[in-house]
Amino acid sequence: MNAFEQFESNVRYYCRRWPVVFATSHGSTIFDEDSKAYLDFFAGAGVLSYGHNNPVLVEVALSHLRSGKLLHSLDTFTVEKREFLTTFEDLILEPRDMDMVVQTVGPTGATAVEAALQLAQRLTGKRAVLGFAGGYHGMSYRAASVSASMEGRETVAHIGDFVALPFVKQMTNDDLDLLDRTLRAGVDGQKIGAILLEATQGEGGARAFDPAYLAALRTKATELGIMVIADEVQAGVGRTGAFFSFEGSGLDPDIVCLSKAISGLGLPMAINLIRRDLDTWNAGEFTGTFRGNNLAFATSTKMLQTYWSDNLFEQDTKYKGIIVREALQTIANTYEELDFTVNGNGLLCGLNVKNTELADRVTRAAFDRQLIVETCGAGDQVVKLLPPLTTTDDELREGLQRLSDAFAEVCVASVA
Repeated sequence: MNAFEQFESNVRYYCRRWPVVFATSHGSTIFDEDSKAYLDFFAGAGVLSYGHNNPVLVEVALSHLRSGKLLHSLDTFTVEKREFLTTFEDLILEPRDMDMVVQTVGPTGATAVEAALQLAQRLTGKRAVLGFAGGYHGMSYRAASVSASMEGRETVAHIGDFVALPFVKQMTNDDLDLLDRTLRAGVDGQKIGAILLEATQGEGGARAFDPAYLAALRTKATELGIMVIADEVQAGVGRTGAFFSFEGSGLDPDIVCLSKAISGLGLPMAINLIRRDLDTWNAGEFTGTFRGNNLAFATSTKMLQTYWSDNLFEQDTKYKGIIVREALQTIANTYEELDFTVNGNGLLCGLNVKNTELADRVTRAAFDRQLIVETCGAGDQVVKLLPPLTTTDDELREGLQRLSDAFAEVCVASVA
């Protein structure tokens, strides 16, 4: 029995999919302890959007560590926090005409969701939450209770003040009628105070909402005095091309939750953006020991300055997203009789193979070809791609070829 089997909890998950011991990494490649290289199209579930050990950001981190600068500071004023706040305002908020303040909430996306829900309840006096099928918002008790995407991996969190509507790929009048009725009816006699959603779902199947529906949702929420919370933990920070996955949709959220890729280097960091006139927190009303990660502030600032000072990086991600979708569509066309469908946008894409066993076999065949991809969606039937945004065109095409070869191995037998 090895150390992992002897000393680690049964809850371990990803190691069961990729049963090797990883040791080093750079860019879009990770190496096991035998120096075998794997193309990583998972990127730490989106945490490593800017690549493994991005050299620009590593230098910032090393300089910070060697200088004796603060690492942990709660929410005291620091040089690194000031630089992060001003950079975020200048490069992200002001160009998008978003008059929002930044709340540092702690190390995880789930913490950001918890804080957003608490503030929404404080503002509206209403506790019930409307979400959507496929939504995933974290594993803390409250965040898990308002998630609806973990089929087969449900938690014990069940709070009876949440209702999930169907995901809307293309809006109909029936979708709008159901939204209106649900918002007015509430949940088990409780009025709804917040709508929580991912404009592009990650764990729910790498799928994007109809922008027209998001705009209609915003209108209805404003009419009824309901807060709109955008969970951008996985799809944000450039994953879909734009910095926020809701850009251009008219969703115009009241609160935005960010984590995962926001530090740039994979360091624990989470923030909420709050519409300025809704920032009614009392001092110390929401706290967290690790909400002052100055190393993460420093690398985040450098990431923003390096990749978001103009629109070139955004356009490159959108271009790469087209390459991925075309490759996935080619696979779908090759096995037309299996009725695969392509989901997502930017570099958050997936191929819905509509069969749990088939999806699992494809990811395992991909791993045999030294490509790391994951599954998601209802029943884990979607083969999901989350390559680092910094992946080169050559690496992207190589990984897509390996994926195509994996499908060929699995699907030829399925079709036969």
